[in-house]
This record gives sequence, C-alpha cells and structure tokens, in this order.
Amino acid sequence: MTWPGISEWEMPVILEIKLCRMMMTLFLSAEFSQAQNLNRRCVLRGGTCFYRTCPPFIKTFLGRCSKGGVCCGRGL
Repeated sequence: MTWPGISEWEMPVILEIKLCRMMMTLFLSAEFSQAQNLNRRCVLRGGTCFYRTCPPFIKTFLGRCSKGGVCCGRGL
C-alpha cells in the first residue's frame, strides 16, 4: 500500500522518525516529572536544594534533588 506522493522506500523512514520522536517525548517527560518529584519531596521535608554540597550554615543532609543537587535542612 502506498500513499499518494510518498514512495515505498520513504514510508519506513517516515514511520521510524515518528517512532523516535514519540519515544523521545515520552522519555523526556518522564525525566522531567522525576526531577519535579525530587525537588518537591525536598521542600516537603523542610529542606532547600543546593548544587553538589550543603553550605556550612546548613548542616543536615535530607536527600537528593534533581540534576546533581542535594537537599539540605537546618539541624536542630
């Protein structure tokens, strides 16, 4: 079966491109939602996200944030 204006060899290429685009969209949306959950979880624990390490005035490590960040909170 051929579509008007599309040759037989172009059809698999078009389908492959559409499949790759759909998979990339699904993968990136899953990564984005995971990053949002990590940051939200940190805030709900009473922490703040910092890049790589906690600053000296905030002592308590509470967990991880997105993109290599750490969740830090004030120790009591």
